[in-house]
Amino acid sequence: MQQSQYQICVLGSANSDHFLEVEDFPKEGETIASKKSYLKNGGKGANQAVASALLKSKIIFAGQIGKDELGQLLVKEMTLAGVDLTALRKVDEQTGQAIILLNKKGENLIIIVAGANGYYETLDVLPQEYQQAIEASDLLQLQMEVPQSINILAAKYMSQNDKITVLDCGGKAEKLKSDFLENLTIVSPNETELERILGEDLNMNADSNVEEFLSKTIHDKVFTRYPDLIVLLKLGSNGSMLVTKEYSVRCQTVTQLNPNILEEYKIVDTVGAGDCFTSAFTVSFYNSLIEYGPARISTLRKIDVETQKKLFYKAMHFGSASAFLCITKHGAMPSMPKFETVDNFIKKYFP
Repeated sequence: MQQSQYQICVLGSANSDHFLEVEDFPKEGETIASKKSYLKNGGKGANQAVASALLKSKIIFAGQIGKDELGQLLVKEMTLAGVDLTALRKVDEQTGQAIILLNKKGENLIIIVAGANGYYETLDVLPQEYQQAIEASDLLQLQMEVPQSINILAAKYMSQNDKITVLDCGGKAEKLKSDFLENLTIVSPNETELERILGEDLNMNADSNVEEFLSKTIHDKVFTRYPDLIVLLKLGSNGSMLVTKEYSVRCQTVTQLNPNILEEYKIVDTVGAGDCFTSAFTVSFYNSLIEYGPARISTLRKIDVETQKKLFYKAMHFGSASAFLCITKHGAMPSMPKFETVDNFIKKYFP
C-alpha cells in the first residue's frame, strides 16, 4: 500500500483565546475584577494540530479562519510549529474566539464564539481542500467545534477506506449522531461528554466503583450498538481508561504514578490539557501501529489482544506525560510540549 503524504489530518477549529485572570469565578449577577488579560492562539483543532506537529508527526490542518488579524496570528504560530496549512480556508467571517476565565487554582470557564469555524455554505459536501487533505492522510483527528455534519462526512470517507478516525468529544455540547459514531474508530470523551454519547445522564451512585460503573455502562449502552468502537475515557486527575468490547486498559496520571514530579513542577493553567492528551495519545498510537503494518483499522484488528493492551497503555502514558507538561505553562497552543521534552521527562521519571 502506498504511503500517505501525511500521517495525520486534523480537521477542526482555530480560535483566538482571550484570557482573563481572576481570583475566583463570578457568581450570578456579580461583577468582578480581572488581574490580567492576554491573547493566545487556540481552538481545539489548531491546538491538536500544533501538539501533534511538535511531537514529530507530519500534520495537515483542515479548518477555517477569517480574513482578519487574529487569523493571521494563528497562521504564523501554526506554520512555525510545522503544521501544513494548504487545507486552511479563509472565509468572510470573523476568526473564531474563546473567552477564558482562569482562576487562581488554574481552573477555567470558557465561552466560545464559533465565527469562521461554523461558517459553511453547505453541510452536504466536504470542501475540496478538506477532501484532498483527508485523502492524503493515514489518520483523522476530529473535535466538536465545527458542524457535526462536516465531521460525519470526513469520518465516513475514512471508515469506507479502512482508515482510522479519532474523535475528541470536547467542544459543542450536542448528542453524537448514530451515523457519526458508527464511522469512528476511537472516541475520547470525559465523563460529562460520555453522557452525550449515551443520550442520558450517568446517574452514578456515590458509593459506586467509578471504573467498574463506567465500563459496565459503556458495555451495556455503547457496545450493544457500536461493537467495534474504542472508547478512551479522560478521567482528569484520575488519568484515563480505554474500553473495548473485549478488554479495558487503565492508566493513572504521571503524578499519581510518581508524586515526586510535583516537587519540581507547578501546575499553572489547565487550558489545552485535553487537546494535548488526545494528540499525544494519537501520535504514540500511530507510531506503534505502523510497526505492525499500514496505519489501518484492519491492521489493528490483526494484532493480538495483549499486544493491543500494551500499545494502548504506552499511548495513554505518553498522553499523560504530555498533558502534564502542558499544564505547567500558560495558554493552550503555546504550552504544547515538543517530543524531546516529553521523551526526556519520561526517561527521567519512568526509567
